[in-house]
Amino acid sequence: MWGSKGPFQNKAQALQAARASGEAEMTPDKCAEFVLSLFHAVTNTHLLHLGTRSFSVHSALDEYYNALNELVDTFAEAYQGKYGLIEGYNAYYSLPPAPLEYLIGICDYIKATRADLPQDSELQNLVDEIASLTDGTIYKLRFLE
Repeated sequence: MWGSKGPFQNKAQALQAARASGEAEMTPDKCAEFVLSLFHAVTNTHLLHLGTRSFSVHSALDEYYNALNELVDTFAEAYQGKYGLIEGYNAYYSLPPAPLEYLIGICDYIKATRADLPQDSELQNLVDEIASLTDGTIYKLRFLE
């Protein structure tokens, strides 16, 4: 932590110390990108949920976007508690394709990005929960009609 609540005078010093100790191998921009991408996934899967005529897709996406919202919020708050506020969110946004393909893309994104995120066990456990939620929803979209 930094500022009045921690031993470091500023965010840069806190991140430098964390990197030196091996706690963080990423930049705050990578974390901002991860959080923003997954909050976009919440919105996108909510839109896909509203636009489907399939009850099983509707139900699977309902569970997914509600749980994902909570997990991403928890990840962001845990990160900020340890490293400081996330800043520099990019304003890019795009509408989603079909639900299954979109969730497969989220799964690939999580796999590719997790190494760039802090390796603290509590943060990686939240990434594991997000990945597990995504895998379970892919199963529901593929096999449950």
